[in-house]
Amino acid sequence: MCLGGWFAATRVPVRTELLDLLPEGPTATQRLLLRQLRTGVTGRLILMALEGADADRLAEISKQLAEWMRKSGLFYYVGNGVETWTKEERDYLFRSRYLLSPDIQKDTFAPDHLRDALQQRLDDLRSPLAPMIKEFIPADPTAEFLKILSTWTPWSTPTKHRGVWFSVDRQRALLVAETKAAGFDVDAQERVHQRVREAFQSIVGSSTGPLHLVMTGPGVFTVEAQQTIQNEIWWLSLVAAILVFTFLYLSYRSFTLLVLSLVPLASGIVAGIIAVDFAFGFIHGITLGFGITLLGVVDDYPIHLFSHLTGEGSASNVMQAIWPTMRLGVITTALGFSALLLAGFPGLSQLGLFAIVGLLTAAATTRWVLPFLVPVGFCPRRSGTGLAGLADQLTRARLVVPVSVLLAIAVLIWSNTPLWEQDIANLSPIPSKKIKLDQTLRAELGAPDLLDFIVIEGSTEEEVLQRSEDVTPALDRLVRQEVFTGFDIVTRYVPSRRTQAMRQAALPDQQTVQHNIRVALKGLPFRPTLFQPFVEAIQKSKTQAFLESQTFRATALGLKVDSLLFERSGGWVAVAPLRGITDRDRLHEVVTAWGKPSISYLDLKGESNRSVMAYRNETLTVVGWGTLAIGFVLFIGLRSPSTVLRVMIPIGSAIVVVGALLHSFGERLSLFHVASFLLVMGLGLDYALFFNRRHGTETERDRTVYGLLVCSTTTILVFGVLACSQLPVLKAIGMTAALGSFICLLFAALLADQGAREA
Repeated sequence: MCLGGWFAATRVPVRTELLDLLPEGPTATQRLLLRQLRTGVTGRLILMALEGADADRLAEISKQLAEWMRKSGLFYYVGNGVETWTKEERDYLFRSRYLLSPDIQKDTFAPDHLRDALQQRLDDLRSPLAPMIKEFIPADPTAEFLKILSTWTPWSTPTKHRGVWFSVDRQRALLVAETKAAGFDVDAQERVHQRVREAFQSIVGSSTGPLHLVMTGPGVFTVEAQQTIQNEIWWLSLVAAILVFTFLYLSYRSFTLLVLSLVPLASGIVAGIIAVDFAFGFIHGITLGFGITLLGVVDDYPIHLFSHLTGEGSASNVMQAIWPTMRLGVITTALGFSALLLAGFPGLSQLGLFAIVGLLTAAATTRWVLPFLVPVGFCPRRSGTGLAGLADQLTRARLVVPVSVLLAIAVLIWSNTPLWEQDIANLSPIPSKKIKLDQTLRAELGAPDLLDFIVIEGSTEEEVLQRSEDVTPALDRLVRQEVFTGFDIVTRYVPSRRTQAMRQAALPDQQTVQHNIRVALKGLPFRPTLFQPFVEAIQKSKTQAFLESQTFRATALGLKVDSLLFERSGGWVAVAPLRGITDRDRLHEVVTAWGKPSISYLDLKGESNRSVMAYRNETLTVVGWGTLAIGFVLFIGLRSPSTVLRVMIPIGSAIVVVGALLHSFGERLSLFHVASFLLVMGLGLDYALFFNRRHGTETERDRTVYGLLVCSTTTILVFGVLACSQLPVLKAIGMTAALGSFICLLFAALLADQGAREA
């Protein structure tokens, strides 16, 4: 234990990134996109809002905070509406306008088109916009630069006040930032968030009043989810431990027993940690927390031993007498937990290995170590006389079991509420209020919802850009048909080399431009030499180097490009986020009808839901095979078909009744309920095996029944506390295990073999 404890504490990496527990998508494209959303630009975005002061004060704080963030070295990009383009970047964009503008055609610079453009510039000079555009007219009379900026405008441009982004009601100053730390790197994200909050406090001073900073985004949610889970597990485990130890002391009146009962559990935890480390190279913090909770079933093993101690025989002899029954329970419970290991869900696989190794180690410790630690003559005080007779009387009401099962089936069949949870969002530890706030900030900042995408694949960057341009007209038609309200695509910002070459080819030579401008100027009040910069700019653009995706790195435009186009092993992928989907089924049919394997529609939320349901169904299949294996092992161990049925029927009946009770409480069953049913199966096997064990005397049966009551009560206390959690996953596990423990004990007693009291 000392060596194992030292190794587990100093050599086993404990990771906290949720990415390590989540499943990948079923296809290569979905796996790539999910990983990009978790670790790429989109996953690194932080959306921020400043609230609680007048608009002028918020604007000033926004400028100071954004300036600190840009200098901190923690971010690739920080935007708050203040112009962050350097003079060199602005000049480069302006020089590249004829490669970027979507309106460059052969006739763009024909005399009639030029004349229309010049007349429009005259109108602009008479408008309030004159100071903004006057300087651009000599070099850009067709306003290509303004057209580009208009194309780049997001779906909803944030309102500005004093040059800073604001919500429409000016109650919030808005910021957006891309962290250098990956979105699912919890520790790094937590440090970034803390530094930002400290900087905010330093800017606003100690007397902030109602003024506060709000942050959302994937990285923020990741940190908050882990903190919430850790806090919940910590205080729930503390309360559960206090309740269990108090109950055990009241049941046996022995501190020695409390200390000894920890030996198998501690052994199982250490062994489980080391096994997971050997198999996966690390253990996740959440696996450790859930695994220790799941190993609560091993507390039953020392309780069985202590309940049968009389002070006359040695602990080794007592253990040897009850070991055949306990061994059968251990093997069958391990088979049940194997469904977690084989489920294919990374988080559950770690949990399954931890539970199986911990279970077997705790059982071995109870069998071959614990008896030698029990003091000679040790006999804990207990009550329970007459419990065996009471249990025997329960068998007269065994019809309660089939009646309960029939009622449960009726509830499940005729209920109008769906049995299974189909929406993975309902399992999120993030409160709905914060999710709604994130959606609000995304709408105000024009950020995509990250739910629906058109995915374009290719072997090279140029191939993906060309395919993106080819599909754009079809997407525009779908917008006009109101299939969705808008989309974004990378070629708005970085055209393909093919398109840039076509635009260069459409630019006229110097003599043609000079002739066309002279014709267009007839009758207009512009000086003939005013547009010489325009003539020179066209000639330079004809030989300008092509733009590429990395041209705008570490700028606002670079942030956009990196989120829409990225490289993968052996190819490139572009994603076009969609907004305002009205009919996902129709959209899927339309994209499929295009018949282009390199272009597909991905409903990320739908795919995530289907993926989790697939893991659930796979787990159910494994549970089914595991149940058959348990039945086979029980038949070999018990050698009596009737006894096997007496052991298996209470468990199966209890699971059906628990499922119906959860459903009637408003719970929709999920993958985590299925995992909890495995725990219920392990508990029920233990109870049923001991209820059907042959006993030499009535007193011995009293001790067995008393031990089972103690085992069940400790389980109900532990998982009853978990059922009080605000986290959907912990609540599901707690309610399922607590109800299952009680009903398994009751049904095992009702269906117990009356002949078991005879030697």
